[in-house]
Amino acid sequence: MKPADADRRITALFDAQYDEVLAYCARRIGRSDAEDAATDVFAVAWRRVDQIDWDTVRPWLYGIARGVLANRSRSWRRQGRLIGRLSGLSATYPETPESYVVRREEDNVVVAAIHKLKPTDQEILMLAAWEELTAPEIATTLDISTSAAEQRLHRAKKRLAKVLRPPATASQFSSRAAQEEGGH
Repeated sequence: MKPADADRRITALFDAQYDEVLAYCARRIGRSDAEDAATDVFAVAWRRVDQIDWDTVRPWLYGIARGVLANRSRSWRRQGRLIGRLSGLSATYPETPESYVVRREEDNVVVAAIHKLKPTDQEILMLAAWEELTAPEIATTLDISTSAAEQRLHRAKKRLAKVLRPPATASQFSSRAAQEEGGH
């Protein structure tokens, strides 16, 4: 592809997808760092312009964003550990993006439950709910098969439901037993 064609295509891609990539990043690392991360995503896309599958470009960009955010997270952890060692203070990390996205108490309960899950379950649930990706789009983002994406999403939803389900109490067990005895 000619450099001028590549530049035109990347400019069009940027114009069409920047807001969605920015929102994806902001939901994961907060607004203040999201713009830099989103810009990094398009820098990678520009270097890989010949690899773009224009039919699945949004999930492809989200896959790049996952890598960019993982690199930033590793960098923050290293920086936090270094600061902690140098200052004798505990390491601090950026405020979670959920504090910006989630405001209602019910949502806070769900977010807390999601954080009890493995990171892979967290990511697939966020791709489905926050990014509104379909199973094939999730598969592209995670570089897995559509079948694997469907299975992982199903299992993650089941694990989330289990975490959200309140634990049974002794009084619930005794009421159930009394109902069963009365029903016979």
